[in-house]
Amino acid sequence: MNNFIRRISDLKTSIFLLTLLIFSSIIGSIVDQNNFSVTNNGQQNFIESYFSEVLNTISVFLGFSHVFSTSWFLILNLLIVISLLTCTSTQQLPSFDFCRSINFLKSFLENQKFDAKITTPKFVLSDIVSELLFKNYLVFQKSNSFFASKGLIARIGPFFVHLSLIFIFFGGFLSAVSGFTAQEFVPKGEITYLTNLPDSNLLDQLPSYPVRINDFWISHLPNQTIYQFYTNLSSLNPYGLETDVFTISVNHPFVEKSVLWYQTDWDVIGLKWQLNDLVYQIPVTRLSFGERKLWISWLPLYQPISPLFFETLRGELVLLSNFSNPNLYLEVGQTINLNSNFNFKFLDIISCTGLQVHYDPGNLLLCFGFVNLIISAFLSYLSYSRIWIINKTQNTLVGGLTNRAKINFETEFFKIFDKLFLTNSLN
Repeated sequence: MNNFIRRISDLKTSIFLLTLLIFSSIIGSIVDQNNFSVTNNGQQNFIESYFSEVLNTISVFLGFSHVFSTSWFLILNLLIVISLLTCTSTQQLPSFDFCRSINFLKSFLENQKFDAKITTPKFVLSDIVSELLFKNYLVFQKSNSFFASKGLIARIGPFFVHLSLIFIFFGGFLSAVSGFTAQEFVPKGEITYLTNLPDSNLLDQLPSYPVRINDFWISHLPNQTIYQFYTNLSSLNPYGLETDVFTISVNHPFVEKSVLWYQTDWDVIGLKWQLNDLVYQIPVTRLSFGERKLWISWLPLYQPISPLFFETLRGELVLLSNFSNPNLYLEVGQTINLNSNFNFKFLDIISCTGLQVHYDPGNLLLCFGFVNLIISAFLSYLSYSRIWIINKTQNTLVGGLTNRAKINFETEFFKIFDKLFLTNSLN
């Protein structure tokens, strides 16, 4: 067990696992997720067909079409978290013990390498200590030895970097195994349970409550271009009673029980007509011309055929002419009489709204981890400086070390003594 902990917490192991994770993420970014397949187009020769079949088999077996939810990708994340935890507990936390880092030197040995070192007269010892305190150093004394340090917060940086990565990986793992994204096109006035899952997560948890689409409408600008889509929904309990009513639009989702409801798209699925005393629906077909949409349908008459066209939800449509009738421009509620046997009344356009429901339980952990990572990364670049002072009979020995910005530390170190010597010479 100790051997496993030592190996998993090793820096080389962490770098190796992180490299595998990076390559896996690259594959997941290049390969079309949840829609990857290699098919033959009938024009390939035997070698190309065989290669495509082998490639498809390998990709399915390794899960390249859904990298971020495969078992081996989640296990890889778990191993990285274990590596960070063991490294933090066995290396980072013990090194953070400030009391253990207070080390008083009895003498300066020849093999001790300082970033800056100087020998001063004994009478300036009190001035050195005062100057170090003025420079925000923490000074400790034991007999004739002194120990001063500054920038202790820099030692917290690596610890919080590891902690941030743990939050990020754990949040990603939680999102992968229990998050979901569901999409539906729901007609106005219908009640639905969201069941269309594009992602095959391990622990999908769709909301158990049904949703009723009360209304859907579109707002337009003065130049008749579409400005915004709106959907009014009601959340129902298992008994069909309304528990909440909310209106969503593009870029303005609704949040309920940590579930986000987005407005995505819209479409038209039919027209509602009244034929004499009967009410019925007829389907429509959508045609697209660039950014414009046009829907076409027809009245259910055998002779003559009566095609319909419309391109907005404002309740306006065109009934094309035939040999016996001119073109008609109809509005909701308008009645037409094509012959003596049929009276048609245009009742409504049946629209449907596109909803996307998103649940990500690891989102808060991911946000907290990334914010903490940015702050701790800056802390890691601060300098941690230490200075030792040994008071001898004839003189005082001073030496210092720092982990970063060694030239700046050396400049600051000698400026202290230049100032002390200048002050004493003037006195």
